Amino acid sequence: MVHYLVLQTSLISFTRRLSVIMNQELSQFLHAIFPLPLNVLEEVLAAFTHWEYPKNHYLLKQGRPCSYLYFLKKGAVRYIFTDDNGKENNVWFTFENDVVTDATSFVQQQPAFESIQLLEESELYGIHYDDLSNLLQQHHAFALWYIKLVEQFYIVQIEERVFDLQFLSARERYEKLLEYFPNITNRVSLGHIASYLNITQETLSRIRANKV
Repeated sequence: MVHYLVLQTSLISFTRRLSVIMNQELSQFLHAIFPLPLNVLEEVLAAFTHWEYPKNHYLLKQGRPCSYLYFLKKGAVRYIFTDDNGKENNVWFTFENDVVTDATSFVQQQPAFESIQLLEESELYGIHYDDLSNLLQQHHAFALWYIKLVEQFYIVQIEERVFDLQFLSARERYEKLLEYFPNITNRVSLGHIASYLNITQETLSRIRANKV
C-alpha cells in the first residue's frame, strides 16, 4: 500500500512537471506577469484547459456571466457592446499572448455587459472561475500573480481608454491603435476599427488616405 501511494504521488508529480514542459507558452506568460514557485506553477497549469475554436465563435455572450479567464495563444478577439437598438459597438481588440475575459463579470460573477467574439480561428488556454478562486485561497504567490495581472492588463488599459476618448482626436486615436497593433488593419475590418474609435468608416477612410 505504501509503495502504491509513493508511486501514485510520483506519477502526479511527473505529470505536473510534464505539463510545465508541454505548455511552455503558457508557462512563460504566467512567469512574465509574476514568477511562481514551481510547485504552484504546476498546479496552476493543471487547472487550465486547452481549446481551439473557429472564426466567429463567441467566448462570451452579453448578459451571461463570464466563467473563464483565457490566455490567447493564437488568434484575434473583439469585445462588443450591443445597445438597445441592436447596434454593435467594438470596445477592444486582443491578439496573441494576451488575456481574454470580461474582468468585471468574471470577478463579480454577474451578467456581462459585453460579448467576446473570435475574429480568427484561435487557440486558447482557459481557467474556470472556481478553479482560479481555489488557487487564490491556497497560494499566496498566486494571489500576488493575480494582483499583477489586474494591474497590467485592466487598470492601465481602462485608464488609457478613458483618456484617449476624452482628449485625443480621431486621428491620434487611430495612430495610437497602430502603435499597439501595427498589423491590425490586416486582421480586423475597417468597420470594426471605426466602431472602436467611435467614428464613421468614412472618417476612418479619410484619415487613412491622408496618412498614406
